[in-house]
Amino acid sequence: MTIPPHPVFGDMPDAFLDALGEGGADVTIGGVPLPEPVRVIARGPFGAIAPDAGYGEPGVNGMTPKASFAEVDVPGLKDGDTMVFKGVAWKIREPLPDGRGMVRCELERA
Repeated sequence: MTIPPHPVFGDMPDAFLDALGEGGADVTIGGVPLPEPVRVIARGPFGAIAPDAGYGEPGVNGMTPKASFAEVDVPGLKDGDTMVFKGVAWKIREPLPDGRGMVRCELERA
């Protein structure tokens, strides 16, 4: 289900990404890489995604890593698209617009 955006939330994606996001996420949508890296808020079991930490695989606490993007930065993002962040490749799972200009999704190691 897509939640329609509300104009009151227009500046929220930039505020969240400025405060919590990092640049450098290379995203491929429908097999086509975006021309520029995008900002992402990436969260793993301990607040960060670290190489070789086992995220995206069954672990001690079983939390699935997640990512949030500005909806305008990732038009048409869908299940199975990919992201490379900090040298680690991820598959996008269950992307869902939040109605406030952000798309949240789960990550799985590619």
